[in-house]
Amino acid sequence: MLRTDITALIERDAEKGDPTSIGEALLAMAGAGDATVDRYWLLEGGNPQKSQVFRIRISGHAADLTHAIVKIPAKLRSDRQQEAASGAYARDYEGYNLLRDMQGGFQPRIFAAHYDSVTKTAALLIEDLGDLPERQQFEPTVLQDALFELAHIHSRYWGDESLQKRWWMRDGYRADIFDEDVDKFAPNWAKLTASEVLRPSCTRTVNEVADYLATNMLEVLQELDDRPRTLTHGDLHTANMMLRRTDDGLKPILIDWQDVVYSGASSDVAKFLSTTMSPEDARCHFYDLIVGYHAALRTDIRSNYPLAAFRRDVVLALLGTFANYVISATTSCSSATDPKKLNGSLKRVSSVIDVLQPLREL
Repeated sequence: MLRTDITALIERDAEKGDPTSIGEALLAMAGAGDATVDRYWLLEGGNPQKSQVFRIRISGHAADLTHAIVKIPAKLRSDRQQEAASGAYARDYEGYNLLRDMQGGFQPRIFAAHYDSVTKTAALLIEDLGDLPERQQFEPTVLQDALFELAHIHSRYWGDESLQKRWWMRDGYRADIFDEDVDKFAPNWAKLTASEVLRPSCTRTVNEVADYLATNMLEVLQELDDRPRTLTHGDLHTANMMLRRTDDGLKPILIDWQDVVYSGASSDVAKFLSTTMSPEDARCHFYDLIVGYHAALRTDIRSNYPLAAFRRDVVLALLGTFANYVISATTSCSSATDPKKLNGSLKRVSSVIDVLQPLREL
């Protein structure tokens, strides 16, 4: 099949919300030309404004591949064009390519992928890793494994300034808040705390952090901009870490590189731990885990990034994560919306901030 034909299939299947045709084209690219897609399911939990993710069931092929994941652009043309222009699909495609040697380990297997440089859209055929894991499955040993692997990725591209010259790479400036308007923080926090539905964990500590950011946001972001930089995932929350069941237990697998950015490694660490850990685990293990990550990083990069500086950078990145969720938080909901699902990430980060009391570290 010609590459132009595959590009047309990406657009058509995206608009239809049906991955059958592009799934079969990707299977053919993977050497399974006689395979067919006989059923598919849309997977919930992602961001449909960026991409559609499907599990497909495969028939007509003698190999062990019976199920796989097909990832294609958003359904609405306006969303596709916006994400394509931002480089999101190119980042996803190129991010997996950069770490090809880690596939089957800390990266999922990519059986086939196609990126079109004209439309700037992509489709991927990915290893099926099952359903999203529950937070309680991320025990401290699993978190430790994830950070150990993450340190290897960060060390590989440590200080590699050529990355920021790639057209698809996100700009590291204010990456922690996704270039949101800092002036929205204070009014959005006021709206959130005034809402009976959307109220986050408004403890004394969390309110102190909110007050601090209301007057010191720019200083926090400026200090984050001064960190050592490397290849970072850019949006490493719980839903972007899968778990593979092995004879040695659960092994973490990092997915979704649509927000990859040349930025500070502490942002990946802070966002992942604060959206994944329970407050109880954070109280007992948070700082021990960042010490373990730093030890793995230092072993690899052998450069002068003192633990005290890294620890401060993690705390600043934690504040940046909190700020981002506040700025972008939903401040109204329809009667059909489940209030428990609103601002879940903000509430999780708030609960971790409450036990860590990060302002004491600054």
